[in-house]
Amino acid sequence: MRKFNIRKVLDGLTAGSSSASQQQQQQQQQHPPGNREPEIQETLQSEHFQLCKTVRHGFPYQPSALAFDPVQKILAVGTQTGALRLFGRPGVECYCQHDSGAAVIQLQFLINEGALVSALADDTLHLWNLRQKRPAILHSLKFCRERVTFCHLPFQSKWLYVGTERGNIHIVNVESFTLSGYVIMWNKAIELSSKSHPGPVVHISDNPMDEGKLLIGFESGTVVLWDLKSKKADYRYTYDEAIHSVAWHHEGKQFICSHSDGTLTIWNVRSPTKPVQTITPHGKQLKDGKKPEPCKPILKVEFKTTRSGLC
Repeated sequence: MRKFNIRKVLDGLTAGSSSASQQQQQQQQQHPPGNREPEIQETLQSEHFQLCKTVRHGFPYQPSALAFDPVQKILAVGTQTGALRLFGRPGVECYCQHDSGAAVIQLQFLINEGALVSALADDTLHLWNLRQKRPAILHSLKFCRERVTFCHLPFQSKWLYVGTERGNIHIVNVESFTLSGYVIMWNKAIELSSKSHPGPVVHISDNPMDEGKLLIGFESGTVVLWDLKSKKADYRYTYDEAIHSVAWHHEGKQFICSHSDGTLTIWNVRSPTKPVQTITPHGKQLKDGKKPEPCKPILKVEFKTTRSGLC
């Protein structure tokens, strides 16, 4: 059996380390510390870089309009910069932008039809097709002589009602997106004996039980129930304070208005002389039956019914 010699192994390790140190010394002599290699010249400049959006997170900035399709469960949000965000089930989201950049003042879904109408501050209406991978505008309609203030599209209707700052209401055919010849003029809607202008249209809605009856709210405080077939007003309701919002009771026999002084007025459709009830929900109630102190305007009101019958 061959004997193992540990001395030869140690001598081999010593020789290997000495040769490695000699190579390192030679490299230092060839490249002394004072003579560094020339730095790599950078060719990238500031114009080679550009910021871009990769993701949008959270609720849209400066929201100005909102709409919801209760059948397809789609939420649409418009902003003051003309952006349009669509939210579906978790993980489903889409972003669109109006080319003009004008603020979105109102949105109306064509319920369960995969379409949406947007009204902009530049008095333009757009019809969006949502039934494709990337939503796109199908039709546009520009109002040149009047400013758009309010829009209403009844359920499963092809007629879009457009109220203006002059107090008139124009009717648009949604299928062709063109104006019809039917116009509700403000001077025909209010009392013929009244010479004062009722102000811009701030509300339009159809009676829940009769789509042929249209409720029109003017900023000055006047509300008109218009018969579309006979083309005349059935009733007119007048209140001293400006109107901000109107809502129907689901039975179609009453409606409620919110006003600039913080009051809510409830009206019976067939009793136009005075409201059946006046409420100041946020005002301080005074003693001795005096009128409550006015407070900030109520900008939006909804007429809901609970199981106990309270609204």
